[in-house]
Amino acid sequence: MKLCIILFLTMSLCAWSQHAEKRKEITYKVHSHNDYQQGFPFWNAYINGAASIEVDIFLKKDSLYVAHGEHEIIKGNTLEKLYLDTLQRLSASNDLRELQLLVDIKSEAYTTLDKLIEVLENYPVLQKSGKIHFVISGNRPKPGDYTNYPDFIRFDHQDLSNLNTIPLEKVALVSLDFKRYSVWNGYGRLVESEWEAVKRIVKKVHSFNKPFRFWATSDTKTAWARLAQLGVDFINTDKPERAVPFLNQMEGNTHRQEAPIATYLPEYDYPKEAQPKNVILMIGDGNGLAQITASLIANHGQLTVMGIKDIGLVKTAAYDDLITDSAAGATAMATGSKTDNRAIGVGPNGERLQNLVELTSEKGFNTGIVTTDAIYGATPAAFYAHRKERDDSRGILEDLISSELDLFIAGGRSKEVILQKNFKIVELEQLTDLEQPVAIFLGENKTPPPNQDDSYPLSKSVQHALKVLDKKKEPFFLVIEGAKIDSGGHANDIEKIIGEMLDFDQAIAEALRYADTSENTLVVVTADHETSGLGIIAGDIQGGTVQVDFLTVDHTGIPVPLFAYGPQAHTFGGSYENTEIFEKIIGVLFHEE
Repeated sequence: MKLCIILFLTMSLCAWSQHAEKRKEITYKVHSHNDYQQGFPFWNAYINGAASIEVDIFLKKDSLYVAHGEHEIIKGNTLEKLYLDTLQRLSASNDLRELQLLVDIKSEAYTTLDKLIEVLENYPVLQKSGKIHFVISGNRPKPGDYTNYPDFIRFDHQDLSNLNTIPLEKVALVSLDFKRYSVWNGYGRLVESEWEAVKRIVKKVHSFNKPFRFWATSDTKTAWARLAQLGVDFINTDKPERAVPFLNQMEGNTHRQEAPIATYLPEYDYPKEAQPKNVILMIGDGNGLAQITASLIANHGQLTVMGIKDIGLVKTAAYDDLITDSAAGATAMATGSKTDNRAIGVGPNGERLQNLVELTSEKGFNTGIVTTDAIYGATPAAFYAHRKERDDSRGILEDLISSELDLFIAGGRSKEVILQKNFKIVELEQLTDLEQPVAIFLGENKTPPPNQDDSYPLSKSVQHALKVLDKKKEPFFLVIEGAKIDSGGHANDIEKIIGEMLDFDQAIAEALRYADTSENTLVVVTADHETSGLGIIAGDIQGGTVQVDFLTVDHTGIPVPLFAYGPQAHTFGGSYENTEIFEKIIGVLFHEE
C-alpha cells in the first residue's frame, strides 16, 4: 500500500509539472468538498486543478485533527501531516500553485481558530507566498471579530443580511446552503422561480465584489454546468477529477450561431408510384443523430435534412467488430456485404465485391463521387477500389485509374500526376461535359474548410456535378460525402462538427432541389457510422446555442439515421443493416430484372 501511495504521489508531481501551463487556462473554479474523505486527500484535488480544497478540522488535546467530528478522529491524521507539510514541500520545490484552503472548523470556533493560527505560525513560507489563501468556514467567530485575526486569515461568510455592515476586507467568499433555495436534483434544470431566486442571490453577492459558493448541491455534470451558467464562482464537488476537465471544456463544447443558414423544404410533388431514374447517395461521415440535432439547434431549429419524411435506422457493425470504421461501413453500403474493418471493396477472405459504381456503369449509368475527403479516402474508395488495407493508397489509386467513374470532385491534388493517365484534370468552373472521365481537385489532401475564402462549399461542387450529369440525359449514380464531420468528432470539436454538418446540409438542399426539378431522382442521406458519442446537454434553439459532451474520440456502435426523398423513398423506412442500403438501391433501380 505504501508503495502505491509513493508511486501515486510521484506521478502526481509529474502530472502537475507537465500540465502547469494548462492549469492557468481554467475558467471555472472547482471546490473539492470534504476533500479529506477522498482516497488520496489533497493530491486528487490538487493535481486535477481544483482551485479550492475543503478540510474539516477538530481540536482535541491541543492537536488539530482532520475529521468531521470527534468520533471520526484517526491517530496521526493531523492538519499538518495531511495538508500543511505537503504544501510546504511543494513550495520548496517551486511546484506550489495558487490555492484556497477552506478550513472548516467543527469544534469550538475561537479556541480552534487560535490553535490554527498557532500552527500556521510554523509555516511562514505558506503565509507569505501569496499563493495559499487560508479561509475559515464552519464554526466561525462573530463577524464583528473578523478583524481581530491576522491578515493571512479570512472568512467564508454565510449570511446575506449583513453584507453592508461587516468588514468585507476579511471576507474571502460567501457560501450558502443550496437546499434552502431549491430541491433540484441536478438533472434537467431548475424550475423558473428557483432559477431566478438563485440568480438574485449570486447577483447580490457579486454586487459586493465577493465570490460565491453553494454547498449541498447535486454532483452531476448538469449541476456543474447550471451553477457555472448562474455565475457561481466556486463549483462544489466530490469529484474534482471529473468536474475540472468538464468545466474547462464547457466553453469549447458550446457552439453559438448568430444567424441561421438558409434551408430548403422539399416539395413532395413527385408521382408516388414512379420509379427513380437516378440515385444520389449522400454519406455524412461520422454523422449520427446527435450531430444532426446539434446542428439543428445551432441553426435556430432549421435543417434541410429534417424536412425529409421517410426515415430509417441503420445498424453499422462491421463483419469482425461491433464498431465499424469508414472502410467497412462504406463497403457495406457500396457492395451489400459486410467486411472486416480497414478492408475496401473486398470481403473477409479478400474476395472482390462488386460495388454500386461498377454495377450501375454496366447498366449504362454515368457515375460520380463528390467528397470533402481525398478521393483515395476510405469512404469514396469503397465505391471503386478493391483492397484489403485502406492505407494502401497506391493500390487504391491504381483501382481508381481503371475504375468506371466518370467524374469525381475531391481533395487529393498531390496525386494529380498519377491520375492524368485516365482522367482529364480541370478546375471546377471548367466542368462542362463528361466526354471523358473528369477529375477536379479542391485541396492537397482533404478539401479546405467551407468558410475559407479560397475553398468551395460542398454545395457548389454538388451543383456543378448535377448540372453536368443532367446534361448527359442518361441515368446516373452519384455519391456525395461530407467527410469532415467525422474529423470534428475525432477531435471532439463541436465547432467543426456543426460547421461541416451545415455545409453538408446545404449540399443536401442542392440534391433535393434537383430531385424536385427532375421528379425522377431518389436522394438517400445517411452515415457510415457515428463518431465521438456526442451528447447534447444544454442549448437554446432561439439563440442558436448548443452545449455538448463527448463519450469518446473514436467511432461508436450507435445506429445512424437514414433519410430518403423521391420516387420509392418509402421503401427505405424501418430498421436494418447497412448492407440493405445497397439492396434497396438495386431494388428500386432495377425492379424489373
